[in-house]
Amino acid sequence: MRAPEQRTTPGAGSRPPAAGPPPPAAARTRRTGPRGVRTTSPRTTSPHAASSRTTSPRTAPLAPLAARLRPLAISAAGLLAGLGLWQLAGQRDPVLFATPGRSASALVDMVQDGSLPSALLSSGKLLVIGLALAIVVGVGFGLLLSRARLLRASTDWLLFALQSVPIVALAPLILSAFGFGLSAKTLVVFLTAVFPVVVNTAEGAHRVPTTLLEVARTFRSSEWRIWKDVLLPHTVPYAMTGVRQGIAMAFVGTLAAEFFLNASGVGGLLLAAGTRFDTATVLGLTVLVSVLAVALMGLGRAVERHFARWRTVKA
Repeated sequence: MRAPEQRTTPGAGSRPPAAGPPPPAAARTRRTGPRGVRTTSPRTTSPHAASSRTTSPRTAPLAPLAARLRPLAISAAGLLAGLGLWQLAGQRDPVLFATPGRSASALVDMVQDGSLPSALLSSGKLLVIGLALAIVVGVGFGLLLSRARLLRASTDWLLFALQSVPIVALAPLILSAFGFGLSAKTLVVFLTAVFPVVVNTAEGAHRVPTTLLEVARTFRSSEWRIWKDVLLPHTVPYAMTGVRQGIAMAFVGTLAAEFFLNASGVGGLLLAAGTRFDTATVLGLTVLVSVLAVALMGLGRAVERHFARWRTVKA
């Protein structure tokens, strides 16, 4: 007789059934989390989807370039708009307003006959000497005011009073008292440019954090080291703001000194062109002086960025 077949149930000692084939990738992508919430495995992230969310390496350097070119484009658009309005005004009333072409032609004629280069040399010499003296005296006296409280309290009101006096109106008296040479004209330029430098430098030095001064005193720094390492670096941005204002005032002082009595330089050319009602020369020289002033102010801003890089904040 055949023995009855024995049926065994899987127990503790029995081997589990062989695992079947792994589920497909689509089945592995979704798992059921707590409370039946379906979550997506990180493995399912497609490389194409990841690359679509990142910036292409080719377009990354274009963003800073576009940020730099945007102000230049706006400035160029404003310049073209101004030239267009000037051209329309010159065509509508050619007696009072000369067109940009006529003004440029007048400047070319003065360059060819040599009057403009000699005038620029004379005015430039006067401007540089007066402005240099204003910067040296203004920065030095402004720093001194920040360290000498008694001097600041006694001369603070005097500075603002003298700054409100129109030096241009006093130019004839100054030239009559000191003569009509280079020294008297330099004095006029100096007086017109020095006050913005003094006021801004003194204000910047006065705003030096007291913590820095206390640390310097704690380490027993000398007065020279305090001026060199604390006052000057913190005051440079304020002083350069005053210097840029002084540059504009120095141009005004130079032209005013050349207007009165001893007409010379660019001021003499402007005065002569105004007396014969030569609007092309007047407008051309005015634009030339404005361009030179803007160039000098840009140079001052570059110097400020070089010596005050610690104030640059990157977004």
